[in-house]
Amino acid sequence: MALRSVLAQSVGHIEILLLDDASSDDSIKVARGVADTDPRVRIFETSRNAGPGAARNRGFEMATGRWIAIVDSDDIIHPCRLERMTTAGDALETDAVADDLTYFHDASIRPAGTLMGTNRPEKPAGLSATCFVSADPNAPQLGYLKPLIRRTALSGLRYREDIKIGEDHDLYVRFLLNGGRMHLLPQSYYLYRRHNSSLSYRMHPDDVAAIISAQDDLLRDYPDLSDGMLDHMALRRAALQRPLAFETLVQEIRGRHFGRAMGQLVHRPSLLPQLVKVGKSRLARALVRPRNASAVIARDPSEWTLQDWSVMLEKTM
Repeated sequence: MALRSVLAQSVGHIEILLLDDASSDDSIKVARGVADTDPRVRIFETSRNAGPGAARNRGFEMATGRWIAIVDSDDIIHPCRLERMTTAGDALETDAVADDLTYFHDASIRPAGTLMGTNRPEKPAGLSATCFVSADPNAPQLGYLKPLIRRTALSGLRYREDIKIGEDHDLYVRFLLNGGRMHLLPQSYYLYRRHNSSLSYRMHPDDVAAIISAQDDLLRDYPDLSDGMLDHMALRRAALQRPLAFETLVQEIRGRHFGRAMGQLVHRPSLLPQLVKVGKSRLARALVRPRNASAVIARDPSEWTLQDWSVMLEKTM
């Protein structure tokens, strides 16, 4: 679906670099069939899965066009997206131009809200690095944006290949700190698929730790950041530490390391209400597994033991 939407673009000259990161389904077979009949499509395959950063870096190396656009494999773009956004980018004399994301779910392409929501600008607005590191929980997560970037403006900048989540966010922040200019349009030409499984997706502690490490590296690589930027980054780091602690607790319970889990709860008692909240949200799922969890679901989550939590997390998360 993503490839079809790119092939249907209204712009006359376009190169499509399809980067297959050792996929395990038949998508590469389908892509080869398209490439055999459309010279705009070029396929690059890897023998092992190296992650999104490595795949996109290869695309950067192979790209020859004025603008580079990333389209994820299960998303859809409007037929006029590239034409309208490159026109806007040229008019704004900017280095990167982004649009809002419209969410849709697996079973339907009916819109399900947008990334920016009520924060969508009324006219093209400039974005700074500070916008991306805001720790405001009510602010849109701008790292999800899919901007078009002038190839020459990248100046050798590449994705970090050692992080699997948040690699876009890190690239955008570095791009802006390096002097790149980015504008956000009020329109939305990008349909971002939200899988049902992604609504309850939980990051592994290693993923959260990698995001924190990437931000720490920014502080090292850009020592002259403004006080305001430093304040935002400190708040964001503190905000990331909370899910890191919670996901670590979940892993300890799932692994039946109850002593370490109890130590975490003693050190961070604020994790207990969050654990109870998760238990209540998972209770309905456990009800369909009475043989595995009958002893647990008989009580309120606030009364569960760590052993109970181990059973629940194993069966429902």
